[in-house]
Amino acid sequence: MALSEIHNYYEDLVRKYIDALELVTTRSDDYIADLYCLALNQLPVHYIRHGVDMYFYMSDEKRQEMEEKVIYAVTSAISWLDNEEREKNKLKTLEAQHKKAEEEAKRAKEVADEAERKARKAAAIAAELARQSKHAKQALVDTEERQGGMSTD
Repeated sequence: MALSEIHNYYEDLVRKYIDALELVTTRSDDYIADLYCLALNQLPVHYIRHGVDMYFYMSDEKRQEMEEKVIYAVTSAISWLDNEEREKNKLKTLEAQHKKAEEEAKRAKEVADEAERKARKAAAIAAELARQSKHAKQALVDTEERQGGMSTD
């Protein structure tokens, strides 16, 4: 007996149901692979050698029950995967917003640093002008005193 002939009957049912949903046209290969894994992990195993035997030896009720289990497993796997995708997208959006806020904060700090540098320079210029004005006033007073002293003699 070749073990390669033995497989899980639910694998065929899951494949057929996913094919019927035509998800391969709208979802990535990774998504489909994850979907198979998640769905199959929810289902019991039912090993068979030949798929044709299932049709002859299984009641319609049992077949219907297995198909309903597959529908439920695939549907819940899709819901979980789609929710995960939404959460990843939210996280990516938040990370992008955070990065943008950090860049804006950096730019604002650079602007503030530049404004502070210019304010210090303006204060230094103002101090120099005040010093020069004081010297000019003192020179004027000195000049007036010399001239006043000359005219009184």
